[in-house]
Amino acid sequence: MELRIQALEAAINYWRARQPARGNEYALSPPVSRLAGVYARMIHARQDSIAEDSLDPAILALINAWRKDAGGIHGDSHA
Repeated sequence: MELRIQALEAAINYWRARQPARGNEYALSPPVSRLAGVYARMIHARQDSIAEDSLDPAILALINAWRKDAGGIHGDSHA
């Protein structure tokens, strides 16, 4: 299955709302940082989707938690 970049953006926003940046440096929370790494790689490679089986299990768990809680809305092909 493929994860579209719009769904990844929605998952990042979901996790940003749940665990906002903190501290003087406004460091990203661990979930947001993990997802942002995937996002950056996709942007750099000019991909609009990525194979889910290529994702680290921890990252896929974050995506699946977003899907479960948010109902997989916002452009997720699994809605």
